[in-house]
Amino acid sequence: MFRQISRILALTVALLLPAAAGAEVRIGLASPLTGPYAASGERNRVAVQLAIAALNQAGGVLGQQVRLVVVDDGCDSDRAAAAALELVKAGVGFVVGHMCSHASLTAAPIYEAAGVPMMSPDSTHPQLTEEGRGNIFRLAGRDDLQGRLAGDWLAYQRPPRRIAIVHDQSTYGRGLAERARERLREHGISEALFASYEPGQAAFAGLVEELQRAEVEVLFVGGYGPDAGRLIRAARDRGSRVQLVGGDGLAMEEFWAAAGAAGEGAVFTARPDLKQIPAAAKVLDEFRAMGLGPLPWGLAAYAAVEVWAAAAGRAGTVDPGQVTKVIHRGRFATALGRVAFDVKGDVEGADWQWQIWHDGFYAPFDPPVAMR
Repeated sequence: MFRQISRILALTVALLLPAAAGAEVRIGLASPLTGPYAASGERNRVAVQLAIAALNQAGGVLGQQVRLVVVDDGCDSDRAAAAALELVKAGVGFVVGHMCSHASLTAAPIYEAAGVPMMSPDSTHPQLTEEGRGNIFRLAGRDDLQGRLAGDWLAYQRPPRRIAIVHDQSTYGRGLAERARERLREHGISEALFASYEPGQAAFAGLVEELQRAEVEVLFVGGYGPDAGRLIRAARDRGSRVQLVGGDGLAMEEFWAAAGAAGEGAVFTARPDLKQIPAAAKVLDEFRAMGLGPLPWGLAAYAAVEVWAAAAGRAGTVDPGQVTKVIHRGRFATALGRVAFDVKGDVEGADWQWQIWHDGFYAPFDPPVAMR
């Protein structure tokens, strides 16, 4: 742990040193660096710092050193608005963030008003790119497809099993759960229980009792990793053998930290496996060298910086408006592979792949049912 902290501090100090050439351009990162999702937020920060360090070592962008301005939005709507205003005031020309969908939705109109492009590595709620803002992009898939896949998986269980769908009342969790339920009912199947829970609980005793009374065999959770981890731990402590299923919120390292061995066998949808992409493997090696482990969270934040830098190079300027135009019409080599964006700002070809947790890590999982 001391070695990991030392490496992160050294990287941060290097980014804060005065630029040799004097000229600089600022980009921002908005991420939860405190609160229950701080570990994932910190991975995004380290990823962005690594990407900027590589740029600066190669001479910067159009001869200018790149400086990072970091704000902590706590994955909270009010704090996200304040964070966005702080970044705009700091004069950033591009924002990597936000992580949580409700934070991104709150911040997006602020960046639009300022003419600053924003690229979320992780926000999946469809509304983010459905509001018609030309400066908003995402490097993750959307929950309409993610929920569809979940509903298919739930429907095609053989033999049929009693299903519960629960969510944490967040924009992300509620939307994903509702889409999974909608798809399930398209198959002519109704869930045994549809309920919400208050995030941040320590025990989840009441919800676990409700699941047991309903004799639930499969539990779909629309929500973030820490709560899902504590929920399945509480269920296992009461002797439940319920199968846990979720969305990409379960891809967070905070899930396993909360669940421990109770998280074994949990299945969820996440971005497809990236280990075979050479650029991704290189960044993951850098993560491991810093003691961050092999999970791929943070790769999209790294890729966002790569997209911005390439777009600025092609535009011949770091002017936010010109860079935004190039992002819309370009194709870019990144740690996620080659990416491009549609007219809405969604990354083209975004897909979801089933994953399964095992012994603190996750890997692709091929469900024994048709997924399409």
